[in-house]
Amino acid sequence: MINLIKVLITLAIFIKASIHDLREREVPDELWVLMVILGVILDIAQYFIKPYNILIAILQFVIIFALANFMFYVAGFGGADAKALIALSVMFPVYPKIGMFPLLNTGIGIFAFSVLSNSVIVAPVLALMMFVRNLKEKDGKLIYRFIGFKVEADKIPKFYNLLEYVDENWKVVRVVRGIEPDESMLKRLKEAKKKGIVDRVWVTPALPFLIFMTAGFVVAVVLGDILIWLIFRYL
Repeated sequence: MINLIKVLITLAIFIKASIHDLREREVPDELWVLMVILGVILDIAQYFIKPYNILIAILQFVIIFALANFMFYVAGFGGADAKALIALSVMFPVYPKIGMFPLLNTGIGIFAFSVLSNSVIVAPVLALMMFVRNLKEKDGKLIYRFIGFKVEADKIPKFYNLLEYVDENWKVVRVVRGIEPDESMLKRLKEAKKKGIVDRVWVTPALPFLIFMTAGFVVAVVLGDILIWLIFRYL
């Protein structure tokens, strides 16, 4: 029951944080503070109900804390992503088991690490979903069908990068790596549409990694650590 409560609380906080990150590119620290406080309270209750090795729990926290800070300061990991990882290590000192879940395994026993590795694996799934969505599109580079979609040239969504834009000579330029549009680029696209130069352009969503972490969390609870499963199954 404790594990189920923890999973539901964490999922609710992760969804709330992902919405903030998607709309504002900022996540209130209060969410992670709340998760840590609730995590400590539930950890204490869990220990009295079914004791676990406190030393191992502390060790996994230290490992994740060090990893999160390394990724933040060295590898360009987002601040909210690092805090989410640390909060996970507090909320889950041991891998949560709910009934028959996880179906495959409990990874190496460090739940936060399993969530992180699953998050990276989930990304290609989004690419496949994009490809299916773009089956009817007939122009543009093949890779565009995996990383973006077309929108009206005068209505570029917020937090989307351009795969196509109009340069100063009113020529349509295509790039593989998305470009964050500035005001002049957006204005030129609007004028280009009025002139009939371009109607729709390819864009790619600048999705925050926290969304992938939320998906990785669900996968970790239901299935387990996909990377570990693949390693032991095929290697």
